[in-house]
This record gives sequence, C-alpha cells and structure tokens, in this order.
Amino acid sequence: MPLIAPDSVDAVRQAADLAELVRGQVQLSRRGGRWQGRCPFHEERTPSFGLIPPDNRRYYCFGCGATGDAFTWMLEREGVGSFAEAVEALAERFGVPLRYERASPGEEAARVAAERRTALLERAAAFYATCLWRAEEAAPAREYLVERGFGEEALRRYRIGWAPGGGTALAGRALREGFSRDELAAAGLSRPRGGMAQDFFAARITFPIADGRGRVLGFGARTLDPGAGPKYVNSPETAAFQKRKLLFGLHEARAAASTQGWTVVCEGYTDVLAFAEAGVVSAVACMGTSLTVEQLRTLARTAPEVRLSFDADEAGQAAAWRTVQAASGIPVRLAALILPNGGDPGELAASPEGQSALRRVVQDPRALVGCLVRARVARAGSSASERERALSDIAELLRRVPDSVEKDEEGVRVAATSLGLSRAMEDRLRDAARHRGPAVIPAGARRELSKDERRERRLLSLAVALPDEAGRYLDQLAPEAFGSEPHRRAFTLLAEGRAPASWPPELTGLAVELEAEAAALPASEEELREAVYRVQLPGLERRAEELRASGDEPERLRVLSLAHRVRAALRGES
Repeated sequence: MPLIAPDSVDAVRQAADLAELVRGQVQLSRRGGRWQGRCPFHEERTPSFGLIPPDNRRYYCFGCGATGDAFTWMLEREGVGSFAEAVEALAERFGVPLRYERASPGEEAARVAAERRTALLERAAAFYATCLWRAEEAAPAREYLVERGFGEEALRRYRIGWAPGGGTALAGRALREGFSRDELAAAGLSRPRGGMAQDFFAARITFPIADGRGRVLGFGARTLDPGAGPKYVNSPETAAFQKRKLLFGLHEARAAASTQGWTVVCEGYTDVLAFAEAGVVSAVACMGTSLTVEQLRTLARTAPEVRLSFDADEAGQAAAWRTVQAASGIPVRLAALILPNGGDPGELAASPEGQSALRRVVQDPRALVGCLVRARVARAGSSASERERALSDIAELLRRVPDSVEKDEEGVRVAATSLGLSRAMEDRLRDAARHRGPAVIPAGARRELSKDERRERRLLSLAVALPDEAGRYLDQLAPEAFGSEPHRRAFTLLAEGRAPASWPPELTGLAVELEAEAAALPASEEELREAVYRVQLPGLERRAEELRASGDEPERLRVLSLAHRVRAALRGES
C-alpha cells in the first residue's frame, strides 16, 4: 500500500476534532474547562475519562489508564484495521486532501482500483434504493416490506433497495458511467454471460453490507419468488467482502451501542429492521449462523456487552453455543434476549404491542450461560448416559467462559440443580469449569466401549495428537470404516482439517475426551499408521462378507486380497 506523506498525516492530526469523534460514543460534558465522561474502555459509574486541555487532541482515563489521540481512537473504537485506514477515514471525515509518496505503479493502481470499487458499490446502493421507491416492478417488494411492519424511515436509513429483473439494469448503467466489466465483476455486482456483463442480483430486495465507517462492501439480497433459487444470496467473497468479518447495520448501530454499552445481535437483516421499528437502533445481524471471532472483536470495540437475539429452536441454541466458543479470550459479555412465546423480531415488529414487547425484552437480558445450560439439560432426556454426556458438554462450555459470579450461579449451580448432582459432583464440575481437576464424569461412569469402538477411538485420538501427519493417513479410509456414528462424524471433521475445538456442540463431549486422550498418548506416525490398518481391516472383512452374500465373487476376491495386505502390514509392524 502506498505510504501517506508525513505532512498529510500531520494535517489530518490537526484537523481531526477528537471531541466530535468521542461524542459519537461517549456523553461528554464540560467541567472546569475540560471535556469529561464515563470511560468507554472500562465500566465505571463516576466519570474518569476526558480530553486533555488545552488543545483536546488526546484523551486519558484516570481509572484504567487508556490514552491516545484521534488515530488511536479510530483503531480502538471505530474498528479500522490499520493506521493508514485511520488516517484515510479521518481525512475523509474532516475534508483533508491526502498526498501519497513512494508508491510503485502497482501500489498506485491498487489504490485507485479500491477507490473506484468503493465508488461503484456506493452508486449501486443508491441505484437499488431508488429502484425500490420508484420502479413499478418493485411494488410487490414495497408491499411485502410494509406488511412486515417496516416503515419508510427505517428502510431509507438502512438503504434497503430493489435489484431490477432483466439482468443488465445495473451493469448497463455502470458501463455508461465509465466503469468497466472487470470493475463490475471485482465489486461482485456482475458475472459474465454470453460475452456480456449480467447483474449478479436481479429481482431481489437488497441489503447493503457496510463496514463500521459506512462504506458499502457488498450486498445481501432476498427473492420474493419461491421458485427463484435460494431465498437469500450474498455478494461473492472477495478480499474486501468477507462475511466472517462483517455485520449488517454496524455503522447505524455503533453510536447508540457505544453509548448504551450493549449491542443486539440478530440472525437476519429483517430482524435488524424490526428492532429499529421498535426504537432499538443498536442492532446488527451476523452474516452466518453464528458470530465469528472477527465479528466478536469488532463488537467488543463498540460496546462491552453483546445481547443475542437468536431463534429459540435447536439451531439457534447451537449458534449461541458456537458464539460462546468463538468469544473465548475476547473481552465481551454475552447475554440472551428471550422473545415472548419463542417468536422472532419480525413478527413482533408488525404491531405496536409487539414493538413494545421488543423494547421490554432488550432491557431484560438473561445470562447466556444459564440459558444454554438449561437448554442442554432439557435435551438430555432421562437416561444416565444422556445426562452424563450433557454434563460433559456443559463442563466444556463453562471452560470457555471467564470465571465470574454469573458463571458460578448461572452455570455450575443451574447444571447441578437441573441434573440432581451431589455436592461432590457439583464441586467437580466447578473445578472442571475452571480448568482444574479431572474430567467431570468419572471414567467408570461411562459406557464400556466395544473392541471395534476402542480401535476407532485410538485412531481418532492419534489423529488429534498428530494433526500434521493425520491427513494423508485418514485419506486412506472411508467414513463407513467406522461403526460408531459419533466416531464417523469425528473422522469426517478431522479429515476436513477441523480441530475438535470447532466441532458442533453435540460432539463436544467426544471432542473433550479425544483431546484428553491425545494429551496422554505416546503418539508417533508408526502408531497412527497401525491404527489406520486396525480400523480398516474389520471394514474390509465386513465388505467381503456383503459381497459374498450378493454373489459378486470377483470384487470379493479383490477386497480379500486387500485385507490380506493389511494383515501382512500389521504383522510386519508388530
């Protein structure tokens, strides 16, 4: 990236109004000639944060020691990714022209291309928004949005639009305005078809996806036609548009979220609109089924608490569970919003009563840990093995939550009460949740594994212990080689290169056990190879028996030959 000239950096530093920046997130008041307010970097009741007079170009907190200037503020509170981006954002905001130096032709070309891509995406957003309100073909979209309870003010604030049908409305306009086909494709707005640039989005409601500065990076789009393919499609992934890093509505939510100290996170774009209709403008939507590490870091820079409004079904609970896993080590509190009768925000926003309910809900967050523990217990059933597995899953969940009174009261105690644990088992769970002590479930309490299951378990544990070597050996096996369904799923995940920490919640217990066994195993590549053969052999023998029953003698002989070679390999290694 070309360097910004030092004199331009100084000019931006002088022009940037730090008080204006900070007031976007902190309620400042003038006391004794000094701007003061409650610190956005830590929780406090008495203001200890303020700007340093006389020029007010730096801030300082007497409580936590946070300090910096306008550039630091942009990096730590506005979500920009680098010092150069902070300078550019402030230059744009305060009208300072920038001069670049020592830029190679390639770097200069890349900078110009990025500027044109941003301009093209902004024009696309404006074009789609105009079409929603003016195009006759958008009438069904307008009716749909009105029926959902979304007013014009909210739709215009979030720049909701309509991508015309026909396939070339946007591309044709952009080409006439001087943009190229390559630029349209690079921005994710078109795709080549028959030598022409065809619109990527057609006959869909569009939702602009912007960064924290409000710059459009891509779109999500919804069809109203059940036969038109996926209900929602997103812009293709590019270096600029990466779903795992983006949040719909972030720019609109940032100021309110910072002032309140919390952000609402929804599952869908229309959920954000629903909260906005209810007067809750601090809502954003994740671009997938759960929050990612990158999204959580962005949210942590905005406000210290995230209030999840996910569906109450099992998929929503799984998404919340994955969010807890992703939040490990990130300084953010997680809470849950419980909607009346398990409804969704869009349904509630359609009536004044529902909007009132949404406003009440956001003011009454529940501890997410307690909600997830109760939900996991409810799914456990009544058998001893199911409840033991639930307890193991809960312990692993609690390990990822920072120690706190909430963790103890809403996690350990709720689990102990719901599962009827003895005091000794409750203490064991508490120790396990704090990364101390042995596993929650004593080894003797688990079901005894069969001989084949023990072979499978050893192979999986070795694969966890030797992730770099495992891939080429696991490629020799098919999932059908595993008789146990959980083992089969674990094998598939390991073959895909997914570490146990990223497995779905229902496999958390198995993941914990495999990691524990891997840590205790003396692991070598020779042992891994032997374990593969020992799992492979019973599968080959079962396959040969199936072929015998079906009468396919040539294939049975081929499988038996392969089984013979596996036995020979095992004898050679023993």
